[in-house]
Amino acid sequence: MGADADFTRYLDARWADLVGGLEDEGVPPDEARLAVAETLLASRGSWSRRVREEQVDVSLWAELRERTGLPARPGEPVPHGVRPFDPRDTPAEWLTRAEAARRARRARGARRAVAGLLVAALLAAGWVWWAARPAPVEVRREANPLPVVWYAQNELHLDDVVVGLAGVEEFVSWGSGAAARLRSGEVVRVDADGDVHGTDAPPAQLDDPPEAPPLPALGAYDVVVQSAPVPGGGWAHLLDSSRRDGGQDAVRRSESGRRALVVCSADLRCGEPRTIVESGGGTIRLR
Repeated sequence: MGADADFTRYLDARWADLVGGLEDEGVPPDEARLAVAETLLASRGSWSRRVREEQVDVSLWAELRERTGLPARPGEPVPHGVRPFDPRDTPAEWLTRAEAARRARRARGARRAVAGLLVAALLAAGWVWWAARPAPVEVRREANPLPVVWYAQNELHLDDVVVGLAGVEEFVSWGSGAAARLRSGEVVRVDADGDVHGTDAPPAQLDDPPEAPPLPALGAYDVVVQSAPVPGGGWAHLLDSSRRDGGQDAVRRSESGRRALVVCSADLRCGEPRTIVESGGGTIRLR
């Protein structure tokens, strides 16, 4: 209570001099009053210490000059007797304004802090997404030498492009592109230009492929590995041969070597087996 009473006595006694001293330096009246009120309000909680340790008239005047942009005058005290006391000009109204301004600044600071936290959270989430996003799909233009979509060595071959796509469990031709189920369980659509994106409505044949007709004139040691429909009608059959070492068939060899493709028309007329060398010696799949 003593410190508060001393603060009030100082305010009442020096208000006119503090405001008048600023006005005499060219500070507009309202700006001068608000500056005095804000400076004194900020000092209220530490008033006892300031009175005990400082020359308050000197330190407050220096703070007021800095707040209002006036040139510094170290050691200069508040001017005395520059204005007479005016009962119509009291500090109460301006202290209320100063308190309102301080609350508004604190509220703005709190809002900025919350906004900063939200921005930081968004940036962190964005970074996590960026770091976790899948690597860009590699696409190169290359005409498909086979009449069907095929997969080998983590590459899916469409009509005009080759798409790097690891972990493909199953795939089928879909329009001008393909649908594929990845090892992760995700189903993606691969467009004709190599663009890969998720899909919630894959074609039914991905889960329920059509049954291929039997391949006529199958060799004694030939095994049909996979079959896929050819656009426009007919089927392509992927063959593997179980011929033993010493066999003279250099066209179709065992799993460790090349495989061959036989293309049959809708009326079951089939061409000669075509050795698949485009897979680079790796295992090739048609679905």
